[in-house]
Amino acid sequence: MHDVMVPIRAVSEMTGHFVGWDPVHHAVMIDSLKPHAETEYTAPISIIVSEQVRDGIHPISVNGTVMVPAGELTKAIDAEEAWSSGNSLQITSHQSLKEFADEDEQVNDVFHGVGMKPHIAPDGAKEFTLVAEPHKWEPVKGVVADALAYNGQVPGPLIRVTEGEHVRITLVNHLSEPTTLHWHGLSVPNAMDGVPDITQKPVQPGDSFTYDFIAGPAGTHMYHSHYDDMAQVGGGLYGAFIIDPKDAGKEAGYNHEYTMLLSGFHINSKDNDEDFYTINGRNYPDTPPIQVKKGDTVRIRLINIDPTEIHTMHLHGMNFQVIAKDGQPVEHPQSMNTVMIGPGETYDIAFTASAVGTWMFHCHILDHTMNGNQMSGGEMGGLITAVKVSE
Repeated sequence: MHDVMVPIRAVSEMTGHFVGWDPVHHAVMIDSLKPHAETEYTAPISIIVSEQVRDGIHPISVNGTVMVPAGELTKAIDAEEAWSSGNSLQITSHQSLKEFADEDEQVNDVFHGVGMKPHIAPDGAKEFTLVAEPHKWEPVKGVVADALAYNGQVPGPLIRVTEGEHVRITLVNHLSEPTTLHWHGLSVPNAMDGVPDITQKPVQPGDSFTYDFIAGPAGTHMYHSHYDDMAQVGGGLYGAFIIDPKDAGKEAGYNHEYTMLLSGFHINSKDNDEDFYTINGRNYPDTPPIQVKKGDTVRIRLINIDPTEIHTMHLHGMNFQVIAKDGQPVEHPQSMNTVMIGPGETYDIAFTASAVGTWMFHCHILDHTMNGNQMSGGEMGGLITAVKVSE
């Protein structure tokens, strides 16, 4: 079987290597500098393309683009090649795969509602630090987004406290432009609301600002940048803020609880539309699944932090009840299987896992269930996770 030919420059640039053409030796030169390193250089690697290679295949030149066998390329740049179910070839560097795996703990903590650990100040306040900075983030294996992150993750770490607790949060700005933090859904003093030039001066690059307030009301909330919102929120500067009720008996208990922040990235599209829609910064098939036993009760906190998009989240196999809206309990929970969530809205839904099997939970705006605005060979992506119910 003949090897697949790929454009060497495109793949090398995606994996963070630099390439060039050596006309003397008729060779493609790949700089073996590891991705994201800045100071260590090693000798370049040559892939000779002026003669026949593997199984008699000749290199191909298409409009000046040198095409080489994928197998030779992946060996040279320390990468893996794999075929997707959509019959497309994906080449991913081992460094990228390691970084993706390292992000999993952060993604799962948000998904399972695990809050970041606070420092307890002498006055009893729970203190947190959020560092805003540029960051590389992989919404799906092998696809790297130029993101903005809090503490090196998208979404930022989940903040979870109890109603009535004293909270102190320091924002450190490592961006190249000003920023602020807004506590969406929380009741805070005016000076702590995070609106630039209205309630505070923007936090300049290299500076910091401390927000100080009492946590309330109880419910599902969020935090996000309020400066250059389309770029900063769209780039990843957002996170979940959960306030548990002071009287735990006021809420029903559930066997499982999950938090999902809905958003996306603009990566390949030529306009301003997102083309990789995410749950907690991940695209399907790399979104964490919900795994429960038959009869278990499940609560999902849905947060739409997408700057522009409505999302209609639909559950297969079972109905759910809307139990809270924008952090406020619903007096008469409504049974449904699809809920429409606008930008800035939150819904808490609950269901009993009554049907055994693997069920989809996804946005029913169907171009939100593709990666890169493409669905080839039935391959799905985007705003999808699996609900796996076992006996």
